[in-house]
Amino acid sequence: MKLDCLAERTGARIVVASRKVTVSLEQVYAGDRVSDLLNAAGDHVLLVTNLASEHLVRVAELMDIPAICLVGGQLPSEAMVRAAREHGTALLVSPVGLFETCGRIYVTLSDERRGPG
Repeated sequence: MKLDCLAERTGARIVVASRKVTVSLEQVYAGDRVSDLLNAAGDHVLLVTNLASEHLVRVAELMDIPAICLVGGQLPSEAMVRAAREHGTALLVSPVGLFETCGRIYVTLSDERRGPG
């Protein structure tokens, strides 16, 4: 599923759009430890996290991660937004917490796999 479609269907807002919002996602990883996030890194992975740091954007750039989704309506700092724009990392904000965000993503991706009913 394309990232921009996933954002729309899960209620997430795209704060920083890049050409990567049209990337097709193959995996979603949720977590708050950078070392764990690095293990899941890839060019078709959406990171879902509470970590609102410009350093996370730099990690995403190094690992070719196309997008980060912050949870709980947490607004990224100006430094994080600037870093995301500079490096072409899409940045999303989900209005709900980590658990519900993951649930919404799961339902959305499951619905797509099943196809039209």
